[in-house]
Amino acid sequence: MTASTTPETVPGSDLPPAAYRMTSHEILALLAFEPGAGTALTRRVLGLAELPDDHDLVRAGVGTLNIRDTVEINGEEVTLLAEAKVLARIFSTSSEWFDITRIGSQYASPSYLVDSPAGRAAVFLRPLSEYLCLPLRDDVDLFDFVQAQVDEAVATLGSEGGGIVTSRRYSVRTQEPVVANIKIHEAGPHQLASAPLDEDGQLGVRDLEPAEQPGLVVRGLLAAAS
Repeated sequence: MTASTTPETVPGSDLPPAAYRMTSHEILALLAFEPGAGTALTRRVLGLAELPDDHDLVRAGVGTLNIRDTVEINGEEVTLLAEAKVLARIFSTSSEWFDITRIGSQYASPSYLVDSPAGRAAVFLRPLSEYLCLPLRDDVDLFDFVQAQVDEAVATLGSEGGGIVTSRRYSVRTQEPVVANIKIHEAGPHQLASAPLDEDGQLGVRDLEPAEQPGLVVRGLLAAAS
């Protein structure tokens, strides 16, 4: 996936031409078609780990892909086409995921970044388990994207009375994700929760200084895990 997408691009009314909508059962179908070293990581990050490859949702996903003309069916043989083929390769070979979730008083808005030898993409979860997938250029720095997403989420929640921005970095090399969360208060300093853990095994919490940029702080913590 090499279409031009910048870190500032987010889902909205004017979607880039390269944007591609998928449902969770379509993603399950893609992972069942091309299992690879990153399949388990993708399932884990997207909350699909408990569903087997032969689940009814997988068969439903194939049917939806067929309606979208992104599979070719020849007898018993089914072949992925176009965006479905590219995304299947990215998801099944994923080496790293970032999860930046904005949690307000009445909603949660997750967004993801996936990196793999086959390419990279931004994935936004929308209502009714619909995922909006956006291709990223090869020269886009994923940490630039993370920083921009965190700052945008903090600013939005700050104008809505507060909330939490959770940030996680997952890797095929490690069992546990790196976590850096920002709690946004309507009044008073924002708070950062991150490693090291305190004596009760919880993330350590500290107030952010007024001059500290939340996105830059989170970027530094997640990047340090490289």
